[in-house]
Amino acid sequence: MLNTFCRFLEGMAEQYPKVSFLMPILNEEKTLAQTLDSLLALEYPQEKMELLLALGKSIDNTRAIAEHYVRQHPNIHLIENPSGNTAIGRNLCIEQATGEMLMNYSGHVITEKNLLSELALKLQGLPVDVAGVGCSNLSPGKQNFVGEVSGFAFLSFMGGRNFFSQNAMFPEERYTDHLSFCCYRKDAVQKVGGFDPEFWCGQDYELDIRLHKAGYKILYTPNTKVYHFKRDSVRSLWRQMYRYGIARAKMVKKHHDTLRFFHLLGPGFILGALLIAILTVLQVLPLWVIPGLIFAYILLSVVSTLQITRKPSVVVSSILFYLLIHVGYGAGFIRGFFYSKL
Repeated sequence: MLNTFCRFLEGMAEQYPKVSFLMPILNEEKTLAQTLDSLLALEYPQEKMELLLALGKSIDNTRAIAEHYVRQHPNIHLIENPSGNTAIGRNLCIEQATGEMLMNYSGHVITEKNLLSELALKLQGLPVDVAGVGCSNLSPGKQNFVGEVSGFAFLSFMGGRNFFSQNAMFPEERYTDHLSFCCYRKDAVQKVGGFDPEFWCGQDYELDIRLHKAGYKILYTPNTKVYHFKRDSVRSLWRQMYRYGIARAKMVKKHHDTLRFFHLLGPGFILGALLIAILTVLQVLPLWVIPGLIFAYILLSVVSTLQITRKPSVVVSSILFYLLIHVGYGAGFIRGFFYSKL
C-alpha cells in the first residue's frame, strides 16, 4: 500500500515541468534571504525547480548569504559572474539550466506560493507559440520610505502604469508585449539567442521584442503575483531611472519599429522645460506660464497618487519622486540616443 502511494506521488511529480530560476545577484544582502526563503516555500516540487544564482562582485554579504543557502539546499547553485552584467548573468544561468522552463527572476523579490503552479503549469498546457507566461509585480508591504513612495508612484499613471506593461495590472488573462517576471520555454529563449549582453538593464524587455518578432506570444495572468522591492535610496532610484532611459533608447535604436509616443515623454519633458525657460527669458512667453505649468504638474502628481493611496506623507513626497522619475528617465534616454554605453 505504501509503495503504491509513493509511486502515485512520483507520478504526480513527473507531471510538473522542471523550472530553472535565472537570478543575477549583486549587493543583495538586504533581500536575498527573503527571496530564497520565498522560493523554497513555493507550492511546487522542490526537485522540479533549481535556483541558479549568478553572483557579481558584491561588496556586501551577498556571497556569504548565497553560499549558506547553497550548502543547505541541493537545488540552489552558485555561478560566478565577474562582469556583474545582468544579461551575461542570465545567459550563464541558461547554460547550466537543466529545466525545460526558465523563470526570469532577481534577488530582491518575494512571491506568492502559487507562482509556478500558475505560470509553469499554465505554460505547459498552452500551444508552443506561447513562449512565456508572466504576472504582475507589486511592492511588498514592508519597505523604507523611499521604497514605499516609489512603489506607489510606479503604480500610478504619472509613474507610467498605463504606458509600460511591466507595471500594469489587468483583471483577466491577456497577451501583452512584455512582463518582467515571466516563465519561458527554454527552447524559445535559446532559439532567439538568449539575452543581449549589450543591455545591462532592460534585457528582458529586449528579449520579449525578439520573441514577438519570431512569432511567439507572452501571456499575462492575474492569478499570481510577485512583490518587487523598490530602490531604497533616492540616489539608487535616480540611477535606476537613468539606466532605464538609456536602455529604452538603445532598444529603439536596435528595434526602430518599437518606438512609441510615450517613450518620448521623458526626454520631451526635459527639452520642453528648457525650451519654455528660454522662451520666457526672451520674453516670447509671459511670466505666468512657468508657475502655471508647475502648478499643473503638482496637481497631476497629487491626483495621480490619490488614486493609489491617501497617505499624506506619500502624496506630498510623490511630487518630487515623479520629477525624479521623469527627469532621470528622460536624461538617460537623451544620453542613450547619442551615446548608449552603460
